[in-house]
Amino acid sequence: MKDLDLIKQLGDDLAPRGDEPLAGPPVAAFRDSSRKRPLKTWQAGVLALAVAGAIAGASTLRPSPNTPGGQAATPRAATVLDNAAAVSQESTASRLQGAGYIFTETISSYPEQVQQPDGSIKTIRQAPVVTQVWLPVEPTKDGKQRQRPEDGNAAWDPWVMLAGCRETQDSDTLASEFSRCARGVLPASFPTEPAAVLAWLKDDRPGRQDSSPPSAGPIAGQDALAFERARSLLMTGTYLQPDQRSAIFKALAQLPGVVAVANVQDGAGRQGVGISAGGTEALVFHPTSFAFLGTTSSAVMRQGTTTEVGKLPS
Repeated sequence: MKDLDLIKQLGDDLAPRGDEPLAGPPVAAFRDSSRKRPLKTWQAGVLALAVAGAIAGASTLRPSPNTPGGQAATPRAATVLDNAAAVSQESTASRLQGAGYIFTETISSYPEQVQQPDGSIKTIRQAPVVTQVWLPVEPTKDGKQRQRPEDGNAAWDPWVMLAGCRETQDSDTLASEFSRCARGVLPASFPTEPAAVLAWLKDDRPGRQDSSPPSAGPIAGQDALAFERARSLLMTGTYLQPDQRSAIFKALAQLPGVVAVANVQDGAGRQGVGISAGGTEALVFHPTSFAFLGTTSSAVMRQGTTTEVGKLPS
């Protein structure tokens, strides 16, 4: 089936039914952000959100008013994620070179709530920041990152070194030490079956005990950890093969409590449909093609391969 035919067919599946309304934007996804600019290292958001935010659950993952706690993934959210998985599977992967680098450019603009003179609250976005990251295909090498304001011809901030993984790691080691080092690619042992990917995202290993506190929110504990780990893989410069990206979306579709959010924007202001776990950020997908755009605070603008740090893909 041709790509355009596939997208048209998937578009028909996405049309909302009368008994299946989209949720409104959750308050938690657009609350005040303590980050005025993206953090300077690759680990920005990985350790803070994937570990502290997800494990803490109760403090950062508020329930959506449209989603009772414990409810299974709504058909709408599952449909968006399944369609995104299908489109990802049909995408073409760039050829990776062992000595090369994965280049990723994002634009981040964090929403914050500002009180107006009349006492009302208005949500505005901070000035957007461009981030360019080069992560090595060979995991033991170091990567680099730089940032600058998007507006005007502002100079780049000083380079930030991103420490590589000093030892070769398989998928089990990667799961237990998720945020320790930068990874341009996932190990060959990374699973591609949705159920196995979900277990990996949850760090569901033999003997592991879940120490997460209980939460009244729509998603918590290992489920919250899985959602934030998926977000990190999608946003921090890791190059995902089509089957890996597709499996991640299918795995998220199995999480209870995720909801679709209408009329959201990614970090670059592009309109889309969001997938939220009730936390501070929602994943954002193109409303008709289902391509992954980014999150409500950051947008993936381009990704490709290059031969050296500082060189842009052709």
